[in-house]
Amino acid sequence: MYLRLNRNAHGVAYLQIARSYREDGKVKREILFSLGRLDVLQSTGQIDAMVKALSRYATQQQLIDLSKDVSVSEVYYLGAAHVVSRMLERLGLKKMLERLAVEHPRMKLPWVAIITAMIVSRFIKPCSKRRLNLEQWGKIYPGILETEAPPLKSFYRAMDVLWKHRDDIEMTLFDRGGQRDLFNQELDVVFYDLTTLYFESTNADPEDGELRRFGYSKEHRNDLTQVMLGLLVDREGVPVGYQLFPGNTYEPYSLPVILEKLKTKYRITRIILVADRGIVTKDNVGELRKANMDFILGMRLWTMTKAWQAKVLDKGQYRPLGKEGTFLIREMEYDKERLILTWSRERAERDAAIRNEIVNKIREQLENKSPEPKQFVTHKGYRQFLKGLNEGTPRLDEGAIAESQKRDGLFGVLTNVAAKTLRGEEVYDRYRDLWRVEDAFGEIKGPIETRPMFHWVDPRIQSHVLLCLLAYYVEAIMIREFRKATVAFTVPQWFRALNNIYAIPIDVRGTRAWVRNEIKGIAADGYEVLHLKIPERVLKIEKIHLDEGVGTQNLGGMEKNIEKIKISQN
Repeated sequence: MYLRLNRNAHGVAYLQIARSYREDGKVKREILFSLGRLDVLQSTGQIDAMVKALSRYATQQQLIDLSKDVSVSEVYYLGAAHVVSRMLERLGLKKMLERLAVEHPRMKLPWVAIITAMIVSRFIKPCSKRRLNLEQWGKIYPGILETEAPPLKSFYRAMDVLWKHRDDIEMTLFDRGGQRDLFNQELDVVFYDLTTLYFESTNADPEDGELRRFGYSKEHRNDLTQVMLGLLVDREGVPVGYQLFPGNTYEPYSLPVILEKLKTKYRITRIILVADRGIVTKDNVGELRKANMDFILGMRLWTMTKAWQAKVLDKGQYRPLGKEGTFLIREMEYDKERLILTWSRERAERDAAIRNEIVNKIREQLENKSPEPKQFVTHKGYRQFLKGLNEGTPRLDEGAIAESQKRDGLFGVLTNVAAKTLRGEEVYDRYRDLWRVEDAFGEIKGPIETRPMFHWVDPRIQSHVLLCLLAYYVEAIMIREFRKATVAFTVPQWFRALNNIYAIPIDVRGTRAWVRNEIKGIAADGYEVLHLKIPERVLKIEKIHLDEGVGTQNLGGMEKNIEKIKISQN
Protein backbone atom coordinates (compact mmCIF):
# COMPACT_ATOMS: atom_id res chain seq x y z
CA MET A 1 0.00 0.00 0.00
CA TYR A 2 1.00 3.59 -0.55
CA LEU A 3 -0.30 7.15 -0.35
CA ARG A 4 -1.45 8.68 -3.65
CA LEU A 5 -1.95 12.37 -4.34
CA ASN A 6 -4.67 12.91 -6.99
CA ARG A 7 -5.68 16.28 -8.40
CA ASN A 8 -9.02 16.94 -10.12
CA ALA A 9 -9.66 19.19 -13.13
CA HIS A 10 -9.71 22.27 -10.87
CA GLY A 11 -6.32 21.45 -9.37
CA VAL A 12 -7.64 20.45 -5.94
CA ALA A 13 -5.43 17.73 -4.35
CA TYR A 14 -6.95 14.69 -2.67
CA LEU A 15 -5.00 12.23 -0.52
CA GLN A 16 -5.80 8.61 -1.17
CA ILE A 17 -4.65 5.17 0.05
CA ALA A 18 -4.00 2.91 -2.90
CA ARG A 19 -2.46 -0.47 -3.64
CA SER A 20 -0.75 -2.12 -6.57
CA TYR A 21 -1.33 -5.71 -7.61
CA ARG A 22 -0.60 -7.98 -10.55
CA GLU A 23 -3.37 -9.68 -12.60
CA ASP A 24 -2.79 -11.76 -15.73
CA GLY A 25 0.76 -10.51 -15.82
CA LYS A 26 -0.30 -6.87 -15.79
CA VAL A 27 0.25 -4.33 -12.99
CA LYS A 28 -3.00 -2.72 -11.84
CA ARG A 29 -3.82 -0.07 -9.20
CA GLU A 30 -6.82 0.21 -6.92
CA ILE A 31 -7.97 3.13 -4.72
CA LEU A 32 -8.73 1.68 -1.28
CA PHE A 33 -9.75 4.82 0.59
CA SER A 34 -9.94 8.57 0.00
CA LEU A 35 -8.75 10.52 3.01
CA GLY A 36 -10.12 13.82 1.72
CA ARG A 37 -8.82 17.14 0.52
CA LEU A 38 -5.15 17.65 1.39
CA ASP A 39 -5.52 21.33 2.30
CA VAL A 40 -8.35 20.57 4.71
CA LEU A 41 -6.47 17.66 6.31
CA GLN A 42 -3.46 19.92 6.85
CA SER A 43 -5.34 22.96 8.14
CA THR A 44 -7.39 20.99 10.66
CA GLY A 45 -4.48 18.93 11.91
CA GLN A 46 -6.18 15.68 10.96
CA ILE A 47 -3.20 14.46 8.97
CA ASP A 48 -0.83 14.99 11.95
CA ALA A 49 -3.23 13.08 14.22
CA MET A 50 -3.37 10.18 11.75
CA VAL A 51 0.44 10.06 11.45
CA LYS A 52 0.83 10.07 15.24
CA ALA A 53 -1.74 7.29 15.62
CA LEU A 54 -0.11 5.18 12.93
CA SER A 55 3.40 5.74 14.32
CA ARG A 56 2.47 3.70 17.40
CA TYR A 57 2.63 0.65 15.15
CA ALA A 58 5.72 1.69 13.12
CA THR A 59 8.65 0.17 15.06
CA GLN A 60 11.35 1.15 12.58
CA GLN A 61 10.19 4.75 12.46
CA GLN A 62 10.02 4.87 16.26
CA LEU A 63 13.64 3.83 16.47
CA ILE A 64 14.66 6.38 13.89
CA ASP A 65 12.84 9.15 15.71
CA LEU A 66 14.10 8.06 19.12
CA SER A 67 17.71 7.85 17.94
CA LYS A 68 17.65 11.59 17.33
CA ASP A 69 17.27 12.07 21.09
CA VAL A 70 19.68 9.31 22.24
CA SER A 71 23.24 10.05 23.30
CA VAL A 72 25.99 7.48 24.05
CA SER A 73 29.25 9.30 24.79
CA GLU A 74 31.33 6.76 26.78
CA VAL A 75 31.57 3.16 27.98
CA TYR A 76 32.80 2.05 31.41
CA TYR A 77 34.54 -1.07 32.74
CA LEU A 78 31.98 -3.33 34.35
CA GLY A 79 32.80 -7.07 34.16
CA ALA A 80 36.09 -7.30 36.09
CA ALA A 81 35.11 -4.56 38.55
CA HIS A 82 31.79 -6.24 39.30
CA VAL A 83 33.35 -9.69 39.89
CA VAL A 84 36.14 -8.41 42.15
CA SER A 85 33.69 -6.29 44.14
CA ARG A 86 31.41 -9.30 44.69
CA MET A 87 34.37 -11.50 45.67
CA LEU A 88 35.57 -8.92 48.21
CA GLU A 89 32.13 -9.12 49.78
CA ARG A 90 31.98 -12.92 49.68
CA LEU A 91 35.41 -13.33 51.28
CA GLY A 92 34.65 -10.91 54.09
CA LEU A 93 37.26 -8.41 52.95
CA LYS A 94 34.82 -5.57 52.32
CA LYS A 95 33.29 -6.00 55.78
CA MET A 96 36.80 -6.01 57.24
CA LEU A 97 37.69 -2.77 55.42
CA GLU A 98 34.47 -1.13 56.61
CA ARG A 99 35.23 -2.19 60.18
CA LEU A 100 38.76 -0.78 60.00
CA ALA A 101 37.48 2.49 58.53
CA VAL A 102 35.26 2.99 61.58
CA GLU A 103 38.40 3.04 63.73
CA HIS A 104 39.43 6.29 61.99
CA PRO A 105 36.47 8.68 62.48
CA ARG A 106 38.60 11.69 61.56
CA MET A 107 39.68 10.18 58.25
CA LYS A 108 37.86 12.40 55.75
CA LEU A 109 38.28 10.24 52.66
CA PRO A 110 36.37 7.35 51.02
CA TRP A 111 38.85 4.81 52.34
CA VAL A 112 36.97 1.61 51.44
CA ALA A 113 36.35 2.87 47.89
CA ILE A 114 40.03 3.78 47.42
CA ILE A 115 41.29 0.39 48.65
CA THR A 116 38.68 -1.37 46.51
CA ALA A 117 39.70 0.64 43.46
CA MET A 118 43.39 -0.18 43.98
CA ILE A 119 42.54 -3.90 44.14
CA VAL A 120 40.12 -3.76 41.19
CA SER A 121 42.76 -1.96 39.14
CA ARG A 122 45.07 -5.01 39.29
CA PHE A 123 42.42 -6.97 37.33
CA ILE A 124 41.57 -4.33 34.73
CA LYS A 125 44.92 -2.84 33.79
CA PRO A 126 47.50 -2.63 36.59
CA CYS A 127 48.85 0.89 36.85
CA SER A 128 50.36 3.41 39.25
CA LYS A 129 48.26 5.15 41.87
CA ARG A 130 48.64 8.39 39.89
CA ARG A 131 47.27 6.85 36.71
CA LEU A 132 44.46 5.16 38.64
CA ASN A 133 43.53 8.55 40.04
CA LEU A 134 43.78 10.54 36.80
CA GLU A 135 42.58 8.03 34.21
CA GLN A 136 41.27 4.64 35.31
CA TRP A 137 38.93 5.55 38.19
CA GLY A 138 36.68 7.60 35.89
CA LYS A 139 36.40 4.66 33.46
CA ILE A 140 35.02 2.21 36.05
CA TYR A 141 31.23 1.92 36.27
CA PRO A 142 30.23 4.45 38.99
CA GLY A 143 27.92 1.92 40.64
CA ILE A 144 30.99 -0.03 41.83
CA LEU A 145 32.98 2.70 43.61
CA GLU A 146 30.00 5.02 44.21
CA THR A 147 32.12 8.16 44.42
CA GLU A 148 34.25 10.36 42.21
CA ALA A 149 38.02 9.99 42.31
CA PRO A 150 39.45 11.79 45.37
CA PRO A 151 42.71 13.80 45.14
CA LEU A 152 45.91 11.84 44.58
CA LYS A 153 47.17 12.51 48.11
CA SER A 154 44.14 10.60 49.42
CA PHE A 155 45.47 7.44 47.76
CA TYR A 156 48.74 7.70 49.65
CA ARG A 157 46.96 8.46 52.92
CA ALA A 158 44.75 5.41 52.34
CA MET A 159 47.85 3.26 51.82
CA ASP A 160 49.36 4.51 55.08
CA VAL A 161 46.19 3.59 57.00
CA LEU A 162 46.11 0.18 55.30
CA TRP A 163 49.66 -0.56 56.43
CA LYS A 164 48.79 0.27 60.04
CA HIS A 165 46.25 -2.57 59.94
CA ARG A 166 48.48 -5.16 58.31
CA ASP A 167 48.07 -7.59 61.22
CA ASP A 168 44.25 -7.41 61.03
CA ILE A 169 44.36 -8.04 57.30
CA GLU A 170 46.76 -10.96 57.57
CA MET A 171 44.57 -12.61 60.20
CA THR A 172 41.52 -12.16 57.96
CA LEU A 173 43.38 -13.91 55.14
CA PHE A 174 44.51 -16.67 57.45
CA ASP A 175 41.02 -17.15 58.90
CA ARG A 176 39.55 -17.41 55.39
CA GLY A 177 36.79 -14.97 56.28
CA GLY A 178 35.84 -16.96 59.38
CA GLN A 179 35.96 -20.41 57.75
CA ARG A 180 38.88 -21.45 60.00
CA ASP A 181 37.72 -21.34 63.63
CA LEU A 182 39.19 -22.50 66.92
CA PHE A 183 38.27 -26.09 66.12
CA ASN A 184 39.88 -25.96 62.69
CA GLN A 185 43.20 -24.24 63.29
CA GLU A 186 45.40 -26.94 61.82
CA LEU A 187 46.95 -26.69 58.38
CA ASP A 188 47.95 -29.84 56.58
CA VAL A 189 50.87 -28.62 54.45
CA VAL A 190 52.29 -25.14 53.99
CA PHE A 191 54.71 -24.29 51.17
CA TYR A 192 57.33 -21.58 51.57
CA ASP A 193 59.62 -19.91 49.07
CA LEU A 194 61.13 -16.53 48.21
CA THR A 195 61.29 -14.34 45.16
CA THR A 196 62.55 -10.85 44.33
CA LEU A 197 60.57 -7.75 43.30
CA TYR A 198 62.49 -4.94 41.63
CA PHE A 199 62.12 -1.15 41.48
CA GLU A 200 62.72 1.17 38.55
CA SER A 201 65.49 2.73 40.62
CA THR A 202 69.15 2.38 41.46
CA ASN A 203 68.82 4.44 44.63
CA ALA A 204 69.35 2.52 47.88
CA ASP A 205 69.39 5.51 50.21
CA PRO A 206 69.26 4.29 53.86
CA GLU A 207 67.18 7.36 54.76
CA ASP A 208 64.26 5.91 52.77
CA GLY A 209 64.27 2.69 54.79
CA GLU A 210 65.80 -0.76 54.97
CA LEU A 211 63.97 -2.63 52.22
CA ARG A 212 65.29 -1.31 48.88
CA ARG A 213 68.70 -2.89 48.38
CA PHE A 214 70.83 -4.40 45.65
CA GLY A 215 71.08 -8.18 45.82
CA TYR A 216 70.93 -11.39 43.85
CA SER A 217 67.95 -10.97 41.52
CA LYS A 218 65.84 -13.96 40.53
CA GLU A 219 64.49 -11.75 37.74
CA HIS A 220 67.97 -11.09 36.32
CA ARG A 221 67.76 -7.37 37.15
CA ASN A 222 70.92 -6.97 39.21
CA ASP A 223 71.11 -3.38 37.91
CA LEU A 224 68.09 -2.34 40.01
CA THR A 225 67.25 -2.26 43.70
CA GLN A 226 64.82 -4.88 44.99
CA VAL A 227 63.03 -6.41 47.95
CA MET A 228 62.57 -10.08 48.76
CA LEU A 229 59.10 -11.55 49.21
CA GLY A 230 58.72 -14.66 51.36
CA LEU A 231 55.35 -16.31 50.73
CA LEU A 232 53.46 -19.09 52.53
CA VAL A 233 50.66 -20.85 50.62
CA ASP A 234 48.49 -23.85 51.41
CA ARG A 235 47.95 -26.96 49.28
CA GLU A 236 45.45 -25.08 47.12
CA GLY A 237 47.85 -22.22 46.40
CA VAL A 238 45.95 -19.75 48.61
CA PRO A 239 48.18 -17.37 50.60
CA VAL A 240 48.55 -18.10 54.32
CA GLY A 241 51.04 -15.34 55.16
CA TYR A 242 53.99 -13.39 53.83
CA GLN A 243 56.98 -11.33 54.85
CA LEU A 244 59.05 -8.67 53.07
CA PHE A 245 62.82 -8.72 53.51
CA PRO A 246 65.56 -6.32 52.39
CA GLY A 247 66.74 -6.97 48.86
CA ASN A 248 70.17 -8.19 50.01
CA THR A 249 68.84 -10.81 52.45
CA TYR A 250 70.52 -14.22 52.41
CA GLU A 251 67.65 -16.64 51.74
CA PRO A 252 68.23 -19.03 54.67
CA TYR A 253 68.03 -16.08 57.10
CA SER A 254 64.37 -15.64 56.20
CA LEU A 255 63.18 -18.97 57.59
CA PRO A 256 63.52 -18.17 61.33
CA VAL A 257 61.41 -15.03 60.78
CA ILE A 258 58.69 -17.08 59.10
CA LEU A 259 58.78 -19.68 61.86
CA GLU A 260 58.36 -16.98 64.49
CA LYS A 261 55.34 -15.63 62.61
CA LEU A 262 53.73 -19.06 62.43
CA LYS A 263 54.25 -19.60 66.16
CA THR A 264 53.39 -16.17 67.58
CA LYS A 265 50.91 -14.63 65.15
CA TYR A 266 49.05 -17.69 63.90
CA ARG A 267 49.85 -19.87 66.92
CA ILE A 268 50.31 -22.91 64.73
CA THR A 269 52.90 -25.61 65.04
CA ARG A 270 51.04 -28.63 63.69
CA ILE A 271 51.85 -28.21 60.04
CA ILE A 272 54.26 -29.71 57.56
CA LEU A 273 56.45 -26.91 56.22
CA VAL A 274 57.73 -27.57 52.71
CA ALA A 275 60.65 -25.47 51.47
CA ASP A 276 63.24 -25.45 48.71
CA ARG A 277 66.84 -26.51 49.31
CA GLY A 278 67.93 -22.89 48.81
CA ILE A 279 66.91 -22.00 52.38
CA VAL A 280 68.19 -25.15 54.07
CA THR A 281 71.07 -24.84 56.51
CA LYS A 282 72.03 -26.88 59.55
CA ASP A 283 70.92 -24.01 61.77
CA ASN A 284 67.51 -23.79 60.05
CA VAL A 285 66.91 -27.51 60.50
CA GLY A 286 67.74 -27.00 64.16
CA GLU A 287 65.24 -24.14 64.40
CA LEU A 288 62.52 -26.34 62.91
CA ARG A 289 63.28 -29.10 65.39
CA LYS A 290 63.27 -26.60 68.27
CA ALA A 291 59.82 -25.40 67.15
CA ASN A 292 58.57 -29.03 67.05
CA MET A 293 57.49 -28.41 63.47
CA ASP A 294 57.29 -31.10 60.81
CA PHE A 295 59.19 -30.30 57.65
CA ILE A 296 59.97 -31.50 54.15
CA LEU A 297 63.08 -29.78 52.80
CA GLY A 298 65.04 -30.03 49.59
CA MET A 299 68.50 -31.46 50.33
CA ARG A 300 71.83 -30.21 48.96
CA LEU A 301 73.23 -33.65 48.24
CA TRP A 302 76.58 -32.55 46.86
CA THR A 303 77.57 -30.59 49.96
CA MET A 304 77.49 -33.84 51.99
CA THR A 305 80.62 -35.76 52.83
CA LYS A 306 82.23 -37.94 50.15
CA ALA A 307 81.12 -41.06 52.01
CA TRP A 308 77.47 -39.93 51.95
CA GLN A 309 77.73 -38.87 48.32
CA ALA A 310 78.95 -42.39 47.46
CA LYS A 311 75.81 -43.82 49.11
CA VAL A 312 73.63 -41.42 47.14
CA LEU A 313 75.31 -42.44 43.86
CA ASP A 314 74.85 -46.18 44.48
CA LYS A 315 71.78 -46.75 42.31
CA GLY A 316 71.89 -50.46 43.05
CA GLN A 317 70.24 -49.68 46.41
CA TYR A 318 67.28 -47.90 44.82
CA ARG A 319 63.96 -49.57 44.06
CA PRO A 320 61.85 -48.80 40.99
CA LEU A 321 58.40 -47.28 41.14
CA GLY A 322 56.35 -48.64 38.29
CA LYS A 323 57.26 -51.17 35.63
CA GLU A 324 59.08 -48.79 33.25
CA GLY A 325 62.08 -48.25 35.55
CA THR A 326 62.16 -44.53 34.76
CA PHE A 327 61.82 -43.55 38.43
CA LEU A 328 63.84 -44.96 41.34
CA ILE A 329 63.56 -44.24 45.06
CA ARG A 330 65.54 -45.02 48.21
CA GLU A 331 65.20 -44.07 51.86
CA MET A 332 68.02 -43.71 54.40
CA GLU A 333 68.47 -42.28 57.86
CA TYR A 334 70.53 -39.10 57.83
CA ASP A 335 71.24 -36.96 60.89
CA LYS A 336 68.39 -38.74 62.74
CA GLU A 337 65.93 -37.79 59.99
CA ARG A 338 64.56 -39.51 56.88
CA LEU A 339 66.43 -38.82 53.66
CA ILE A 340 64.32 -39.67 50.60
CA LEU A 341 66.49 -40.12 47.49
CA THR A 342 65.07 -40.31 43.98
CA TRP A 343 66.35 -40.73 40.43
CA SER A 344 64.24 -40.04 37.35
CA ARG A 345 65.07 -40.36 33.68
CA GLU A 346 63.28 -37.10 32.95
CA ARG A 347 65.41 -35.19 35.46
CA ALA A 348 68.58 -36.94 34.18
CA GLU A 349 67.87 -35.82 30.62
CA ARG A 350 67.20 -32.27 31.81
CA ASP A 351 70.39 -32.14 33.88
CA ALA A 352 72.43 -33.43 30.94
CA ALA A 353 70.91 -30.84 28.57
CA ILE A 354 71.71 -27.97 30.97
CA ARG A 355 75.32 -29.15 31.44
CA ASN A 356 75.89 -29.70 27.71
CA GLU A 357 74.70 -26.17 26.96
CA ILE A 358 77.11 -24.72 29.53
CA VAL A 359 80.06 -26.83 28.34
CA ASN A 360 79.44 -25.93 24.69
CA LYS A 361 79.43 -22.22 25.54
CA ILE A 362 82.70 -22.61 27.44
CA ARG A 363 84.29 -24.47 24.49
CA GLU A 364 83.14 -21.74 22.10
CA GLN A 365 84.72 -19.01 24.21
CA LEU A 366 87.95 -20.98 24.65
CA GLU A 367 88.26 -21.61 20.92
CA ASN A 368 87.38 -18.12 19.68
CA LYS A 369 88.97 -15.87 22.30
CA SER A 370 91.96 -15.45 24.54
CA PRO A 371 90.03 -14.51 27.66
CA GLU A 372 91.40 -12.98 30.79
CA PRO A 373 90.78 -15.45 33.63
CA LYS A 374 89.07 -12.86 35.85
CA GLN A 375 86.71 -11.84 33.03
CA PHE A 376 86.09 -15.30 31.61
CA VAL A 377 83.07 -16.31 33.63
CA THR A 378 81.32 -15.05 36.74
CA HIS A 379 78.56 -17.68 36.77
CA LYS A 380 79.05 -20.41 39.34
CA GLY A 381 77.57 -22.96 36.95
CA TYR A 382 80.40 -22.19 34.51
CA ARG A 383 83.22 -22.19 37.05
CA GLN A 384 82.48 -25.75 38.18
CA PHE A 385 83.59 -27.06 34.76
CA LEU A 386 86.81 -25.01 34.53
CA LYS A 387 90.28 -25.32 35.94
CA GLY A 388 93.41 -23.22 35.60
CA LEU A 389 91.66 -19.93 36.34
CA ASN A 390 94.06 -19.01 39.13
CA GLU A 391 97.06 -19.81 36.93
CA GLY A 392 95.74 -17.71 34.05
CA THR A 393 95.21 -20.71 31.75
CA PRO A 394 91.48 -21.51 31.83
CA ARG A 395 90.52 -24.89 30.34
CA LEU A 396 87.75 -27.45 30.63
CA ASP A 397 87.85 -29.76 33.63
CA GLU A 398 86.95 -33.12 32.09
CA GLY A 399 87.01 -34.76 35.53
CA ALA A 400 84.39 -32.33 36.86
CA ILE A 401 82.23 -32.99 33.80
CA ALA A 402 82.44 -36.75 34.38
CA GLU A 403 81.51 -36.33 38.07
CA SER A 404 78.55 -34.17 37.10
CA GLN A 405 77.32 -36.86 34.70
CA LYS A 406 77.13 -39.36 37.55
CA ARG A 407 74.78 -37.03 39.44
CA ASP A 408 72.26 -36.61 36.63
CA GLY A 409 68.69 -37.28 37.71
CA LEU A 410 69.38 -37.56 41.44
CA PHE A 411 67.48 -35.55 44.04
CA GLY A 412 67.05 -35.66 47.81
CA VAL A 413 64.41 -34.58 50.32
CA LEU A 414 64.94 -34.44 54.09
CA THR A 415 61.96 -34.87 56.43
CA ASN A 416 61.12 -35.59 60.06
CA VAL A 417 57.59 -36.76 59.20
CA ALA A 418 57.10 -40.32 60.42
CA ALA A 419 56.89 -43.09 57.82
CA LYS A 420 53.49 -44.15 59.21
CA THR A 421 52.21 -40.67 58.33
CA LEU A 422 53.79 -40.31 54.88
CA ARG A 423 55.54 -42.97 52.84
CA GLY A 424 58.71 -42.02 50.98
CA GLU A 425 56.99 -41.47 47.64
CA GLU A 426 54.32 -39.35 49.37
CA VAL A 427 57.02 -37.17 50.92
CA TYR A 428 58.52 -36.65 47.48
CA ASP A 429 55.11 -35.80 46.03
CA ARG A 430 54.52 -33.20 48.75
CA TYR A 431 57.85 -31.59 47.92
CA ARG A 432 57.00 -31.48 44.23
CA ASP A 433 53.89 -29.49 45.13
CA LEU A 434 56.19 -26.51 45.76
CA TRP A 435 55.17 -25.54 42.25
CA ARG A 436 52.14 -23.94 43.91
CA VAL A 437 54.37 -21.21 45.35
CA GLU A 438 56.06 -20.73 41.98
CA ASP A 439 52.62 -20.53 40.40
CA ALA A 440 51.64 -17.87 42.94
CA PHE A 441 54.80 -15.87 42.15
CA GLY A 442 53.94 -16.12 38.45
CA GLU A 443 50.50 -14.59 39.04
CA ILE A 444 51.78 -11.93 41.45
CA LYS A 445 54.42 -10.79 38.98
CA GLY A 446 52.42 -11.51 35.82
CA PRO A 447 48.74 -10.53 35.57
CA ILE A 448 48.75 -8.58 38.86
CA GLU A 449 52.05 -6.81 37.98
CA THR A 450 53.34 -6.19 41.49
CA ARG A 451 56.59 -4.97 40.00
CA PRO A 452 58.22 -2.76 38.95
CA MET A 453 57.42 -0.67 42.02
CA PHE A 454 57.50 3.13 42.15
CA HIS A 455 57.38 3.70 45.91
CA TRP A 456 60.54 4.58 47.81
CA VAL A 457 59.86 4.57 51.57
CA ASP A 458 59.30 1.33 53.48
CA PRO A 459 55.66 1.85 54.62
CA ARG A 460 54.49 2.59 51.06
CA ILE A 461 56.43 -0.38 49.69
CA GLN A 462 54.87 -2.62 52.32
CA SER A 463 51.40 -1.23 51.60
CA HIS A 464 51.76 -1.67 47.83
CA VAL A 465 52.79 -5.32 48.23
CA LEU A 466 49.94 -5.89 50.68
CA LEU A 467 47.43 -4.50 48.15
CA CYS A 468 48.81 -6.78 45.44
CA LEU A 469 48.66 -9.78 47.77
CA LEU A 470 45.03 -8.95 48.59
CA ALA A 471 44.37 -8.98 44.86
CA TYR A 472 46.19 -12.31 44.53
CA TYR A 473 44.23 -13.73 47.47
CA VAL A 474 41.00 -12.99 45.58
CA GLU A 475 42.47 -14.51 42.42
CA ALA A 476 43.78 -17.60 44.26
CA ILE A 477 40.30 -18.38 45.60
CA MET A 478 38.94 -18.13 42.06
CA ILE A 479 41.78 -20.32 40.70
CA ARG A 480 40.91 -22.92 43.35
CA GLU A 481 37.26 -22.99 42.25
CA PHE A 482 38.19 -23.15 38.57
CA ARG A 483 40.46 -26.15 39.22
CA LYS A 484 37.70 -27.94 41.10
CA ALA A 485 35.33 -27.34 38.20
CA THR A 486 38.01 -28.46 35.66
CA VAL A 487 37.06 -25.73 33.22
CA ALA A 488 38.92 -25.31 29.93
CA PHE A 489 39.99 -21.71 30.59
CA THR A 490 42.05 -19.95 33.24
CA VAL A 491 41.20 -17.09 35.57
CA PRO A 492 43.42 -14.62 33.60
CA GLN A 493 41.63 -15.68 30.39
CA TRP A 494 38.30 -15.12 32.09
CA PHE A 495 39.29 -11.61 33.15
CA ARG A 496 40.39 -10.78 29.62
CA ALA A 497 36.84 -11.64 28.58
CA LEU A 498 35.35 -9.72 31.50
CA ASN A 499 37.27 -6.61 30.49
CA ASN A 500 35.16 -6.56 27.33
CA ILE A 501 31.97 -6.26 29.39
CA TYR A 502 31.01 -2.60 29.68
CA ALA A 503 28.42 -0.44 31.39
CA ILE A 504 26.96 1.87 28.76
CA PRO A 505 25.10 5.07 29.73
CA ILE A 506 22.32 5.86 27.25
CA ASP A 507 20.88 9.35 27.62
CA VAL A 508 17.34 9.89 26.32
CA ARG A 509 15.58 13.24 26.88
CA GLY A 510 16.73 13.87 30.42
CA THR A 511 16.91 10.23 31.52
CA ARG A 512 20.06 8.07 31.67
CA ALA A 513 19.71 4.29 31.41
CA TRP A 514 22.86 2.32 32.39
CA VAL A 515 22.88 -0.91 30.40
CA ARG A 516 25.51 -3.58 29.79
CA ASN A 517 26.49 -5.39 26.65
CA GLU A 518 25.84 -9.13 26.35
CA ILE A 519 27.68 -11.53 28.67
CA LYS A 520 28.28 -14.83 26.90
CA GLY A 521 30.91 -17.49 26.26
CA ILE A 522 33.83 -17.63 28.71
CA ALA A 523 32.60 -14.53 30.51
CA ALA A 524 29.26 -16.15 31.36
CA ASP A 525 30.82 -19.54 32.16
CA GLY A 526 33.08 -17.99 34.83
CA TYR A 527 30.09 -16.47 36.59
CA GLU A 528 28.49 -19.91 36.69
CA VAL A 529 31.62 -21.59 38.11
CA LEU A 530 31.78 -19.09 40.99
CA HIS A 531 27.99 -19.08 41.49
CA LEU A 532 27.89 -15.33 40.99
CA LYS A 533 24.75 -13.70 39.63
CA ILE A 534 25.25 -11.97 36.29
CA PRO A 535 24.35 -8.24 36.47
CA GLU A 536 20.94 -7.31 35.10
CA ARG A 537 20.89 -6.00 31.54
CA VAL A 538 19.61 -2.65 32.85
CA LEU A 539 21.92 -1.65 35.69
CA LYS A 540 20.42 1.65 36.78
CA ILE A 541 18.12 4.43 35.57
CA GLU A 542 18.53 7.99 36.75
CA LYS A 543 17.49 11.53 35.94
CA ILE A 544 20.13 13.82 34.44
CA HIS A 545 20.42 17.48 33.54
CA LEU A 546 19.36 18.11 29.95
CA ASP A 547 22.23 18.96 27.66
CA GLU A 548 21.91 21.82 25.24
CA GLY A 549 20.11 20.73 22.08
CA VAL A 550 18.54 17.61 23.59
CA GLY A 551 14.80 17.34 22.94
CA THR A 552 12.25 17.87 25.73
CA GLN A 553 9.30 16.02 24.24
CA ASN A 554 7.30 13.68 26.41
CA LEU A 555 8.20 10.03 25.83
CA GLY A 556 4.60 8.89 25.83
CA GLY A 557 4.74 7.30 29.26
CA MET A 558 8.27 5.84 28.89
CA GLU A 559 9.66 7.81 31.83
CA LYS A 560 6.86 6.57 34.08
CA ASN A 561 7.38 2.97 33.03
CA ILE A 562 11.15 2.86 33.42
CA GLU A 563 10.94 3.99 37.02
CA LYS A 564 9.07 0.77 37.76
CA ILE A 565 12.03 -1.37 36.65
CA LYS A 566 13.76 -3.19 39.49
CA ILE A 567 17.50 -2.68 39.37
CA SER A 568 19.88 -5.43 40.57
CA GLN A 569 23.59 -5.08 41.25
CA ASN A 570 24.04 -8.71 42.32
